[in-house]
Amino acid sequence: MSQIEIRDVSFTYPSRSEPSLKRVKAEVKCGEFILLTGPTGCGKSTLLRTLNGLIPQASGGLLSGDVTIDDSNLSDHPLASICQSVGLLFQNPGDQFFCTVVEDEIAFGLENLGVPSFRIDSRIDAALAQVELPPEFRIRSISTLSGGEKQRVALACLCAMRPRVLLLDEPTSHLDPKSRRDILNILGQLNREDGMTVVIGTHRVTEIAPLCDRVWLMNCGELALDLPVNQAFSDLDPYRDLGVEVPDLAEVSEQWGLSERPITVDQAEKLFLQSNRLSSTSPSSSEVSEYIGHEHSHQGAQSVLASIEDMTFQYPRAASSALRRISCEISEGEIIAVMGANGAGKTTLLLSILGLLRPTIGKILIKGVNGTRLKLHNLAGQIGIVFQDPDLLLQASTVLDEVAYGPGNLKLSHREIHERTTEVLTALDLDSLRNEAPFSLSRGQRQRTATAAAYSLLPDVLLLDEPTAGQDFSHLQQLMTALCASVEEQNKTLIFCTHDAQLTLQYAKRILLLRKGELIFDGQPMDAFSNPELLEDASLVAPLRTQLSWRLANN
Repeated sequence: MSQIEIRDVSFTYPSRSEPSLKRVKAEVKCGEFILLTGPTGCGKSTLLRTLNGLIPQASGGLLSGDVTIDDSNLSDHPLASICQSVGLLFQNPGDQFFCTVVEDEIAFGLENLGVPSFRIDSRIDAALAQVELPPEFRIRSISTLSGGEKQRVALACLCAMRPRVLLLDEPTSHLDPKSRRDILNILGQLNREDGMTVVIGTHRVTEIAPLCDRVWLMNCGELALDLPVNQAFSDLDPYRDLGVEVPDLAEVSEQWGLSERPITVDQAEKLFLQSNRLSSTSPSSSEVSEYIGHEHSHQGAQSVLASIEDMTFQYPRAASSALRRISCEISEGEIIAVMGANGAGKTTLLLSILGLLRPTIGKILIKGVNGTRLKLHNLAGQIGIVFQDPDLLLQASTVLDEVAYGPGNLKLSHREIHERTTEVLTALDLDSLRNEAPFSLSRGQRQRTATAAAYSLLPDVLLLDEPTAGQDFSHLQQLMTALCASVEEQNKTLIFCTHDAQLTLQYAKRILLLRKGELIFDGQPMDAFSNPELLEDASLVAPLRTQLSWRLANN
């Protein structure tokens, strides 16, 4: 019997002429785990918000068709009633926090449901246990939590309300590999052990596929594919055609001409050993090298752009330093990935290079000049940054105005501004959105818009904090390819913080690994990802095909 029925659902936002959902039809059985994926802007978030009544009740717009849960039409019930059976976890957990202390936040929803006070305490403890947080977390300040801890608290808030259906919008996009594993394990337990129905909208197909029962592939507001997981990846072309990530090991299987499409390392190991094809495979050569999209040789001596000398930084009133005794040089023409667990100091390092943070101890030299002596406006056009939250940078009424804003402040001619903005909009696939309001766009489109605005200044150094958030595979590849081409052609420098091992191995020529504020590795990505002990030390996870090659090398 179907728990959720979606019947010819279409929806158009008030600010749009084109519908974001177009006659979507689907059913979800009780206890199913659904993977919902598709290119950026295809309608994933809109569909999730339709399934819990936020659309149209809290957004306006024109909705047609019906959504029923347990044979009850959502249009017949207020949001206060719907949220008792359907919970939605936003991409940014901070967007749904109302309180400052964990126990108050979890109690907030229960109080609004009218749960008696004598039952709330036990519900809080049970919810924390479900998301594997200790009881002492009740009194923690939310502002002191890491990204993974905030995601768990947001999930605990929903679990406390005991919904029958859990909807999640990109729940792992800002998390380090260890935190992602923990959250996904919790979701798997809620689904298998508690019988909770789960629908998760994500671009991370590789890591979610092993958990799911069915796969929904969306395109332009339509449900293009709805298949059981054991059939969903038999043909990988529909995903590639839409620029969506395909399961890593399924792609390896296809490349080697095998008929089955494994999605876990265990499945792939069994399949490849049976095929008798990989007796000489070595993790240090063929497997890892498939991720490297460029030569890792440097082009001789390059000018030093920034020199970090024995730098320590500690935030005011913090118990410990965010960065400790960091020393390294950054040269022109480099593409550098900064990796490490949430809270390792990656963003702090970027902000220090930018000059927004001044070293507590040590110094940063920008082109030989002590950064503390430079005013921020002196660095305009030299160092650009795209924050993890793109909304912090967006201010104009249209995408075109946003991208043209920086060049305009550099006093370029109208012709130069037009040529530069046209080039950047085309390079980052934003030309069709040039007249759209930035805040009407999807999360991934806003991220590209913010990146385009920073890139349009053609800075000597471009800093990106988590560029993968909200991006589908195709647009992420397009964005990184364009930026890396600019680095090589114009001898610029690109530094990006990421948790994405594949992105690092494909594009970075150098990797900085941070652990609790300390620099524990500075070298080539292949060397780092061929060292399991180092990865464990940095709370990172090797790509699945690298894990597979390690397994096969030991057989």
